[in-house]
Amino acid sequence: MADISPSTDIWQGLAAEPDYPLWLPRPKGAPPLAMLFRRIPAGSFVMGSRGENAPEEPRHRVVIAPEFWLGKFVVTQAEYRSVVEGMDRSMDGGLDAAPSHFKGDRNQRHPVESVSWDDVTAWCEALARWPGLPAHIREVRLPTEAEWEYACRAGTDTDYHNGDGEAALAEVGWYDGNSGKTTHPVDERVSGTPEQHPAGLVGLHGNVWEWCQDVWDPMAYRKRPDPWDSHAWALENAGKDATHYDEAIKPGEAPDRVVRGGSWDVTAGRCRSAFRFWRWPVVRSRFRGFRVCLVPGPASPVEAPRAPGVGGRGTRPETDEAGGAGASENPDLAHSRFSGEAGRDFLPEAPRP
Repeated sequence: MADISPSTDIWQGLAAEPDYPLWLPRPKGAPPLAMLFRRIPAGSFVMGSRGENAPEEPRHRVVIAPEFWLGKFVVTQAEYRSVVEGMDRSMDGGLDAAPSHFKGDRNQRHPVESVSWDDVTAWCEALARWPGLPAHIREVRLPTEAEWEYACRAGTDTDYHNGDGEAALAEVGWYDGNSGKTTHPVDERVSGTPEQHPAGLVGLHGNVWEWCQDVWDPMAYRKRPDPWDSHAWALENAGKDATHYDEAIKPGEAPDRVVRGGSWDVTAGRCRSAFRFWRWPVVRSRFRGFRVCLVPGPASPVEAPRAPGVGGRGTRPETDEAGGAGASENPDLAHSRFSGEAGRDFLPEAPRP
């Protein structure tokens, strides 16, 4: 097979690109709320580490395609609540709108936590079914483990995206050495200065563990060809090596799921880009939250704007209230013109002079 060299130049200038705002469903009368995303280009990288923990070896090349969009931050309490309370109760899966142990500030910018893998996948599925979701978004889901590490590293090969050692982590992440035994707002900077991630992501190290799609298999890296085309690791991949939180669970039933990134209560070593961990999918705790992945499909044909009050997939319901869904600060992305530039499918063109 042809050599696949790790991609490095694709990250140049990526942090300067604008955020993609995904406007969320919301309860009647609530102000507009957008969840921000960053473009993660297709490419390749070397996954894992050497000499740290057995499940992180061997290091191997992974091909990531197609490009995707990843939450700039982990999901906040406000964003989680907005989707749960803004959806028809038949679509939200019966989720608790305010599950978190640390309730955070009045703006609810703390990460949502005390959510299980089952909870967060149900939340993503509910958002994916929302009639107001822009039509060019094909998937709303958790990132795969490989996508998470690829985005976290963003062309780097160090312990953390900004360097090696605990001193580097202390500049960008909340862990047991600086957290004060609590979560922190997702946009609160540890060092007081903006985080300089190559792709513009924030808070990948520490604060809360981040659920991934994959079934936990400590032997996964030993089973992969080099290079490996990324996909979510499932039971058929893990086989008898799929592990479970409770030994009473039979193989094939509720296998453990991967978590990444570390949290406010763990040591620096567990917040590394390569560190892999697991938890049972039904367990809720104040240590775990999640980040959302969007996968684009082909851009929809440009249509004439619909009349106010006409809904349907790709539009937001109109309201007569100030600041409602039809307000100018809440653009109808489904009917914006999209640039033909590679990797820009999600971004509406700037207004013409």
